[in-house]
Amino acid sequence: MRTVVMALTIALVASQHVNLVPELAGTQTYVYKYEALLFSGLHQEGLARAGIKIDSKVSIRAVTENTFLLKLLNPQLFEYSGIWPTDAFVATKLSSEVAAQLQIPIKFEYTNGVVGKVFAPSVVPTTIINLHRGILNIFQLNLKKTQNIYEVQEDGVQGICETQYLISEDEGSNHTTITKSRDLTLCNERIIKDVGLTYTEKCTECQKRVKSLSGAATYSYIMKPTPTGVMITEATVQEIHQFTTLYENHDATQMETRQTLAFLEIMASPIIPISAEYLARGALQYEFSIETLWSPIQLMRISNPQAQVVDALNHLATKKLEEVHEDVPLKFIQLIQLMRFASLDAIEGIWSQFKTRPNFRKWILDAVPAVGTLAALKFVKKTFLAGELSFPEFTEVLLATVHMVTANLDTIKMYSGLALSHKVQETPVLRKVAMLGYGTMIARYCSGSLECPVELLKPFHEIVIEATAKADTSEMTLILKVLGNAGHPASIKYITKFLPVFGNQILLFPMRVQVGAVLALKVIAKKEPKLVQNVVLQIFVNKDLHPELRMVSWIVLFETKPNMGLVITLARALQKEPNLQVASLVYSHMKALTRSTHPEFSLIAAASRVAIKILSPKLDKLSFRYSKAFLLDGYEVPLMVGAAGSAFFINDAATILPRAVVTKARAYLAGAAADILEVGVRTDGIQEALLKSPFVHEDRLPRMKQVLKALKTFKALPNKQPLGSIYVKVLGQEIAFANVDKAVLEQAMQLTTGGSIPELAGEALKAMQNGTAFQYAKPLLVAEVRHIFPSVAGVPMEFSLYAAAVAAGNLKVQAIITPPLTETISVSHLMKTDVKLTAEVSPSITLQTFAVMGLNTGFIQAASMAKGKIHTFLPLKVEAKFDITKANFKIKAFPIVLPVHALTARFETLAAAGNIKAVNAERITPIVPETVVLKHSQEAYTSMITPGDLSSETIKTVMSPAEEPELRTSVPVHKTLCSVVPHIGVDVCMEVMSCDATFIKNTTIYNMIGQHGVHINIVRADGPAVEGLELEVQLGPRAAKKLLKEISFADTKTPKVKAVLQKLRKVLEGEKMNKNSSFFSHNKLFYSQSTSSHSFSSSSSVRSSKSHLSKDLSSGQSSQSFKPIQSRFLGDSVPPVVAIIARVVRVDRKLLGYQLTAYLDMPTSRVQIIVVSIAVKNNWKMCADGVLLSKHNVGARIAWGAECQQYAITINAVTGHQGPSPMAYLKVKCEKVPTIITNYAKSVAEYISNAAQMTGLAISNEKNIERQIELIILVPTERTLDIIIKTPTMTLSVLNLVLPIALPFEAIQAYPESDVTNIIQNLYIETSSAKCSKVRNTLTTFNHKKHNYEIPLSCYQVLVQDCTSEHKFIVLIKKDDVFEHEDLNIKVADIDVDIYHQKSAVKVKMNGIEIPTNNISYQHPTGTIRIEQKGQGIALYAPGHGLQEVYYTSDQWMVYVVDWMKGQTCGLCGKADGEIRQEYTTPSGDLTKSSVSFAHSWVLPVESCRDASQCHMKLESEKLEKQVILNGQESKCYSVEPVLRCLPGCVPIRTTPVTIGYHCMSTDTNLNMFDGIYEKSVDLRETTDAHVACRCTEQCA
Repeated sequence: MRTVVMALTIALVASQHVNLVPELAGTQTYVYKYEALLFSGLHQEGLARAGIKIDSKVSIRAVTENTFLLKLLNPQLFEYSGIWPTDAFVATKLSSEVAAQLQIPIKFEYTNGVVGKVFAPSVVPTTIINLHRGILNIFQLNLKKTQNIYEVQEDGVQGICETQYLISEDEGSNHTTITKSRDLTLCNERIIKDVGLTYTEKCTECQKRVKSLSGAATYSYIMKPTPTGVMITEATVQEIHQFTTLYENHDATQMETRQTLAFLEIMASPIIPISAEYLARGALQYEFSIETLWSPIQLMRISNPQAQVVDALNHLATKKLEEVHEDVPLKFIQLIQLMRFASLDAIEGIWSQFKTRPNFRKWILDAVPAVGTLAALKFVKKTFLAGELSFPEFTEVLLATVHMVTANLDTIKMYSGLALSHKVQETPVLRKVAMLGYGTMIARYCSGSLECPVELLKPFHEIVIEATAKADTSEMTLILKVLGNAGHPASIKYITKFLPVFGNQILLFPMRVQVGAVLALKVIAKKEPKLVQNVVLQIFVNKDLHPELRMVSWIVLFETKPNMGLVITLARALQKEPNLQVASLVYSHMKALTRSTHPEFSLIAAASRVAIKILSPKLDKLSFRYSKAFLLDGYEVPLMVGAAGSAFFINDAATILPRAVVTKARAYLAGAAADILEVGVRTDGIQEALLKSPFVHEDRLPRMKQVLKALKTFKALPNKQPLGSIYVKVLGQEIAFANVDKAVLEQAMQLTTGGSIPELAGEALKAMQNGTAFQYAKPLLVAEVRHIFPSVAGVPMEFSLYAAAVAAGNLKVQAIITPPLTETISVSHLMKTDVKLTAEVSPSITLQTFAVMGLNTGFIQAASMAKGKIHTFLPLKVEAKFDITKANFKIKAFPIVLPVHALTARFETLAAAGNIKAVNAERITPIVPETVVLKHSQEAYTSMITPGDLSSETIKTVMSPAEEPELRTSVPVHKTLCSVVPHIGVDVCMEVMSCDATFIKNTTIYNMIGQHGVHINIVRADGPAVEGLELEVQLGPRAAKKLLKEISFADTKTPKVKAVLQKLRKVLEGEKMNKNSSFFSHNKLFYSQSTSSHSFSSSSSVRSSKSHLSKDLSSGQSSQSFKPIQSRFLGDSVPPVVAIIARVVRVDRKLLGYQLTAYLDMPTSRVQIIVVSIAVKNNWKMCADGVLLSKHNVGARIAWGAECQQYAITINAVTGHQGPSPMAYLKVKCEKVPTIITNYAKSVAEYISNAAQMTGLAISNEKNIERQIELIILVPTERTLDIIIKTPTMTLSVLNLVLPIALPFEAIQAYPESDVTNIIQNLYIETSSAKCSKVRNTLTTFNHKKHNYEIPLSCYQVLVQDCTSEHKFIVLIKKDDVFEHEDLNIKVADIDVDIYHQKSAVKVKMNGIEIPTNNISYQHPTGTIRIEQKGQGIALYAPGHGLQEVYYTSDQWMVYVVDWMKGQTCGLCGKADGEIRQEYTTPSGDLTKSSVSFAHSWVLPVESCRDASQCHMKLESEKLEKQVILNGQESKCYSVEPVLRCLPGCVPIRTTPVTIGYHCMSTDTNLNMFDGIYEKSVDLRETTDAHVACRCTEQCA
């Protein structure tokens, strides 16, 4: 029995679930009362909100079984802008048109609780249908028969979103409650329209804890049974959207929607549809219409767009440009909105009316790009093709249009016709801009569309095939950039045609094309990371490819955000990386990532921390001549704002100038990210093109090639095409690029050296002589960002940000030139002219910003708004005089017309509501109302500060007593701070006003809302008027005559000075005085204090870090190096060399200002700078005295105050040696300084610890000498530094800091210290050039690799040569067989130079003719080659040909190649590319592990004993004599590396062991192993003997 009862119960429940579907069928009309409330603002009561309320009766009646009619009865609309919840709604009188449209019945399908299609006549606008969808959305119920708690993906007004159902029954009241909730952040298909967010990316990691934008909706239904089923008796809906840019819980601004639907009655009267065809108008989902055309800032009634545009233009273009009015940016936004409603004919009519009026023309062209409609784009195309736009105008308009026009299939088609038109294509600059813009248009369209047809890129894919066939480098470069901008995944297969992946042959493509192809994958990498990873990984792991290509692929790889496993795998693979450039970039990039604290990089940073432990720490010691990556980022969690900057320096030959630099800045805000700016620069070949000499002797090539013919396996390197390039990306899209080739460089050099610049300067002076006036105004829509989405009620809501700025200015310039300019202007004439320029400028900038949150339709708006406004105006009049002949320069600034409102900044938050019926009666309420604040504040207070009293002391204000508040409230702030600017007769006043909502909650957002303002005014101060500010500079002997105040010091006979001198004599007693200077000078004293000798020692922390310092300075100088600086006033004996006077010119002629004079005493190596106040009774002075005490000791003292006696700082700089290591020591002693400097130094010291960690400095909190800072620099090796900084509170140190260049101490010591010219020249050579040398038997390559080997007798070896096909030079070395001296042969240009040793002297032959070496001084006719005596040897200089210097003496030689030849040389000295792991490169380009085999491969072998070079050796493969069992069988082996052997008929008299590789094969093989033996693989390595000296018999042929 129990079983039967249970079964019946279950059946009953199941039947009830089935009947929960609302019953609407039948012949009756169901009438409901409907109410919808929509609000925006903060949730806190007592603050203002904006919103609307919709009231109406809703009647529903069935037409067929599943089709129903819905009609609104007596719809009413209310608007709200007031304090919530006390203020009341205000009824809005709808226009008759809208009221009639609302009452037209619509049809809809409804089956089993699911709303289907919606039907309405064509006269019903989409906006009205969306309101009906909001009502139908309540009836959307996906009810399951057997479950009461479940989840479904449910369709609704906002899209298909995750929906949770809960069904419960109340047996007591006999009704069922259905509750459902929709998470609007978890939607498969969300109805959203974004404007201006194309270039932003979602930062998922930034929103893991709090999302910047979230939304949810909850529904509650009460279902009661009826005789035919169940009926909805009451339904309530609440939807909330929250938005915050701050990481603070519960403080988000929100938009709320509430709906109620209550059953009223059942009527028998039918619903009669109108007599019109009912068309299918979509389903339940919201449909967008013209929401983007309506600006949320201000509702406008648009009746006649063309006439309204003309009115707006008249308002803007007729404004005076002296100062931009505050309302101009808003008027500019209104102009844009009006033009969006204008048709093409209307825009053309406006253009025809105003195109001949410059002001109007400029405003139209500035507004058209921001209009962004198809009509605006058609207008741009039509006017340009008609020739009505100049090229600069069209370029400016086009650059803006591609980023602002609405991207859809129609606009893309229109833009395609413009970009591919003949007029655009025939102009190179316009073609580049237009083609790049085409890619941008496609990227913008695809970012907002679910489908992105590949047909849009078909024309460019075809161009790829065509450009590839023609090998057109410039075309390939452009198309790759277009595909990179578009970022379509289908372009990958076309981009990879230029890359060495999937078996592609890329021999025809230059390196810059391949690099461009990799960079074109960056945008695609963010969309399809896996596809791009597959491509760039193949490039990066291929060690045979060019290092630059591999490094760029690494950069793109990290755009795909690789996972930890991939990063660690690549780190392990990098352990065997042969190329140090690649290894250095990867290591530095990973190390930079380990320091990242940004959420976006958290996973990659964690992977990098693991990977960095796998890699060798030696990579961290590579200098900055190797490729490096830098990353700096920061993220403020509370504000949800951050920034990241990266820079990649890519090199391939350890040159000073990197091959490429890629920098990028990225910004983060409210969970979104964007690449703000990216700049890439390539300098490939530019340095060479600038410095290389032209080759006028082409007959050198046969001679060079004849020498290289002996190297049968030699492979020349490809020539560098001189091409520099730069590209600029804004918001991830490349907007411009430029190539700099040799022709461009030659044109630039011709411009600078051909006299064009003086001519242009003369023309400019002529124009200014006649008077020039210039007016300019530039409006700009800085930002239009909109996030539009439907509310649950079917009303569109949005978050918007608008920013518009207008900059304007007037410039008037008048020049008076004496003597007047002639028709022909020369540099000598300009140097003799006296020029007086007068300029008046009045720059003004106004910026307005609007942040809007609320609902926006064409007939009503209600939103919470934040408005910001900044206005600046600062006029200036300047007069400048330049008398070049007398070396006198004077600049005078005249006072401006006061008062001047220099800066006005206002920010306020408002709640606004308005409707189209009463556009000018918009209801605006401050979010923090004044009435609430005034209720608790008797009066605002003002704090006045007396002029000139701006100090660090707390500004105290007196508040009047306040009444006992009803709530805790804050008092509005109103302060005025004024300060007199010394001497110039003006007061600067800052007025600050602020009223916020911190009385509710003291958080960031409650501090922001309210009203805030800052005004900065410049007003005239009390006292004599000022005529102007004057700065005069006089150089040379006339400086003394310009002094306004005689410089004198206190008499030494005064008691005070006598006491000082007595103390000084005691301190200086027993110390040796500098004979070149005297402490006393007649009766005047300048230097009154001294510094005592000081010995220093390193701190314990530095000693523990292997410090090289000890207590005494061992520099060849005694403590005398630290003796006091002795001084006298140089003005007594020498005239000033320069005088600078800055003064205020007043009407009462009272002197105010400062005078600087500088003195130089060459015999005593002393310089003095005196600054004095020119006021009559002011004895303030600043005295700076510097002196060279010895060749290794420089001292300086800076004193200031009354007679230079109040404050003083002494500085000592010493150089010397600490043991064998050079060092430098700097000490700064603060004898007495102002308190403000001390306080500032203490505050700065607090940040040093954090800065030290970022820069890798070790820090110790050990106390040091007070008021003293010491800097110690020790040079343990030529390429490393130890740096120690000692402050009073801490010691900072960094050890073994790797330098990008070697410090050339030995080269400097070769010259007398007085020979400054040669020292500087050799410093440049040593630091910029690559050096190869041999001293005794040790050869040091360009890459500092040292090895000993025996040079074969009588055979030439390639020491160093230009390995490109240009063969600019070859340097050969040969050891003679008699005295075994090493001789050099240099082939450069059209000469052969032999430098050799004979009879204890160095000899020189040129083209076989010996030339005397006594005071030799040879210069090639072209001036590009010099030969001269240098020290005990001979030096040849040919920097224009790549040879910086070849130096030869009897016991050593040195070869320097210029910086731009690095990586392009070969021979015994190597490639000079810094790749020590690839040092032993043979002529064939292969690597060998043996230094001997490497050296012998560069021997020039001969074929006959009769060769003129007297060499008797050749290179050949050698058969291994011993038996070898390989893979279980007997094998014969041959060397895959050539071995040096004597010619047939010659016998070796000297050998050297060499270890080489052998290839083996079965002894049964009859193949000729010598065919292609050098390309065979290595099976084993064995040691054999190489011949280095031979003796031949007469039978030798």
